[in-house]
Amino acid sequence: MKAIIFGEYTKATYHPFEGVDREFVKILSEFDIECTEDYEQFKAANLKKFDLCISYTDHWTERLSDEQTAGLLSYVCGGGGLLVVHNGISIQSRFELAQLAGARFTSHPEMKMLSYYPVPSWHMIMEGIEGFSLMEEPYQFEFDAFCEKTTLLEYESEGKRWPAAWALNYGLGRVVYLSPGHSVDSFLDPMVKKMILKSAQWAASQY
Repeated sequence: MKAIIFGEYTKATYHPFEGVDREFVKILSEFDIECTEDYEQFKAANLKKFDLCISYTDHWTERLSDEQTAGLLSYVCGGGGLLVVHNGISIQSRFELAQLAGARFTSHPEMKMLSYYPVPSWHMIMEGIEGFSLMEEPYQFEFDAFCEKTTLLEYESEGKRWPAAWALNYGLGRVVYLSPGHSVDSFLDPMVKKMILKSAQWAASQY
């Protein structure tokens, strides 16, 4: 299985890819992985050789080009897998890709210790996933009403629970969003590692 991971080595605003890329490679050791900050790889001709695309982009103000956007949309719609982790939802600068991801990031309070809770679900990604606590950014979202999704994980903050992970089908493809992932430390948590692996396997249609 082949996977490509997009992150920012040289122009990261908040979430540099250096270090995080190595944790992805360790967690997804069963995949042949290519890490890149070259957004031209989003084009359809380039993505078609991969079973899984992972977005860890930190690209909040610059929009993907029309050709890059069409490449990612056609890739997933045609059966490709997409895993979006934490700041990877910055692809939302194109509304088409916000719909693909299932939501739009709106804001987050200050980073703090968060308690995460699995949402009762049939979903195979959540098999063996237990609650955990992590120092993280409490991302908040505006959800796309036209997108059917399964919420997998919630965190507790400000006296209520907020969605932290979900999965959806898009055409013939599969999409997962995972909110934890602010820094290398997040990728060292056993439950986060397990969720990344199981999400990647599901998105890549391994089960």
